Amino acid sequence: MPSMADLSIMVFPWGVERPSMDETIEIVKLAEDLGFYSATLPTHMTMSPDWLFRTFPNDDVLDALVMAPILAAATSTIRIGFNAILPPLLPPYQWAKYLSTLDVVSGGRLIVGAAMGWWEEDFTSVGVDRRKRGRLFDEQLEAITRLWTEERVTFHGEHYQLEDIPLEPKPVQKPYPPIWIGGGVKSIERAARYGECILAFWPDEGQSRDLWIPGLAEAGRKHGTDPKLAAFTFAYVADSQADLDSYGDKLQTAVAFDDPTIDPKRVTISGSPEACAERIRALHDAGVWHFVVEFQFHGLETVGFAMGQMEKFAEEVGPLL
Repeated sequence: MPSMADLSIMVFPWGVERPSMDETIEIVKLAEDLGFYSATLPTHMTMSPDWLFRTFPNDDVLDALVMAPILAAATSTIRIGFNAILPPLLPPYQWAKYLSTLDVVSGGRLIVGAAMGWWEEDFTSVGVDRRKRGRLFDEQLEAITRLWTEERVTFHGEHYQLEDIPLEPKPVQKPYPPIWIGGGVKSIERAARYGECILAFWPDEGQSRDLWIPGLAEAGRKHGTDPKLAAFTFAYVADSQADLDSYGDKLQTAVAFDDPTIDPKRVTISGSPEACAERIRALHDAGVWHFVVEFQFHGLETVGFAMGQMEKFAEEVGPLL
């Protein structure tokens, strides 16, 4: 059966209020105290002009690569990770060195969430052609994992070149930190080849059982691995139906990407404590191995709001799991 250790949280370097490093430390320390498995950060370069970000009164985006080691230093047991880095934005050696160092200084608590990215500004800000991100991503994963596991690496790719170069220190975790591949069905092959899991956007029970799990099993047999399914979604523990309805608009905005056909009640962990626990159990039974949940509606609510929801979740939903 699932437990609090099967849930991670996502925290944000942006929001309707200007992001604060002190508040971010506070929420991650609370997550550690409450028994969540990890805290993850997005690594976008700029604020997107689309989706819910249009409603933010500020464009501040703190650099998650700066924040992560500070969070590691402020905690002792919770894993620290990214949801997700966008490998094409930096050279593979720079990623390998940074992430290996972070694994060392955190005492082996790093989770490397990696995704190809979806908004144009992340790529134009550093002069990378977004249309090539799939090929860039695959070469990055190959080069980075080799740098973590081989004494000296020679790599001749279409986009990246390495010539007989070492990388030290190696990561604490062996053979390297867990890689969580964020993406859709097209990324199953990548997850099977390099990752511990694929992190999918709010799959329901039918999709998990009939699409994701068979696809991961087939790709795992091909590569001799055992890739798992993790689900990213939003959570809101409500006191009543009226309370849940009052947050319906924010849930809709957070999950729907302006698509009114998506029903947030079907793709989020929301409602009474009993309903939230039942949703988690049903998804777990359908094959979901881990849950990355967020309590801040992707920045539409404050850090204080999220912390209150986390405590409520741990106190009222956790025991029901």
